[in-house]
Amino acid sequence: MKKADVRYLLEYAGTGWDRSMTNSVFILFIAVSLAAGLFAILTTYRLNAKFGLGHLSTYLYFQIFVVVFGVYGLIGQAIVRKILERQAASFQTVETVGHFFSFLGLPFLMLAWYMFIRLSREIIDKAVGRAFTLGYFLTLALSFVAYGAVIVIINTSGLGDKELADIASAVAILLEAIEAAAIGLSLPRLFVLARKIQDRHRRKAVTAFGWLNLAVFGARMAIFVLAGKGGALNVFYIFVFFAGNLAPLLAWKGYLEKHAPALGAQAQGAPPRILREFLEEYGITKREEEVIREICEGKTNREVSESLFISLQTVKDHIYRVFQKANVKNRVQLINLIRSYKGPGEEASDSKINA
Repeated sequence: MKKADVRYLLEYAGTGWDRSMTNSVFILFIAVSLAAGLFAILTTYRLNAKFGLGHLSTYLYFQIFVVVFGVYGLIGQAIVRKILERQAASFQTVETVGHFFSFLGLPFLMLAWYMFIRLSREIIDKAVGRAFTLGYFLTLALSFVAYGAVIVIINTSGLGDKELADIASAVAILLEAIEAAAIGLSLPRLFVLARKIQDRHRRKAVTAFGWLNLAVFGARMAIFVLAGKGGALNVFYIFVFFAGNLAPLLAWKGYLEKHAPALGAQAQGAPPRILREFLEEYGITKREEEVIREICEGKTNREVSESLFISLQTVKDHIYRVFQKANVKNRVQLINLIRSYKGPGEEASDSKINA
């Protein structure tokens, strides 16, 4: 096969690399992309710890799954393809290895977009139906099996380079189609239901969140189309994939910082008598009470350790015993329990009113 034909096939499959791009520039793009993804995870984690809102845990899982897919399906594949192409490996070898990395990342991509669909419901206080969840994960399983079959076909059949390039393009388009389907299943309904939100600030924030995600998706699609022609845009696509989610995340963070009460402030709103009765009913010791009060201020385990002058492991032991006594699994459940707790006197008053 002529060298020009090989170049055409690489560009046709969307895997061509700009030879003028140095290794240092390539590594820089990858490092910045990973840093952006990790920053998104860390930011979402901190928001979840601070505000304890249900949708933030879903948002955190979305960020994690996006990064994991990016590492396997994009960065890993890009690095291996670059190495194999420079070693003049056969086109079939390059495609087989590339598909293998995409295969490893596919479940994480579909999990990420399921979390995004859930997020678009939970952010407006709705929920995803069980039937949809079942159908989605059934589709995930079938897609995974079908993709595995494609990899087997590539390895065992005598397909030519042109056919292999066609398959590579089809798989890349399929992955983008998954994102398009997720956007179509989530954002239109979010825009409609956002209009019914009474709080003006929250309504504007939810709407802006939707538009920013739509803009990021549109930009990524445009770069995907251009990157299919080969060149350095392949690496730029990876950067946009990781960093694009920061814009809606930071916008939502800004809304929460201004208008949502922190988790500790929510718990501190409980009357002292109620908190005292809660501690007595669940047999909370004096030291455990101190730990609970620190948690209610939004402090991390290490910060609690430094504040109370006890070891980090001691803090973890106290928190574990508190969770066992209160029958909760995490800080959010503990604080929600404190906020909603009704002491014996209050329960008696409720009974009289109901009678």
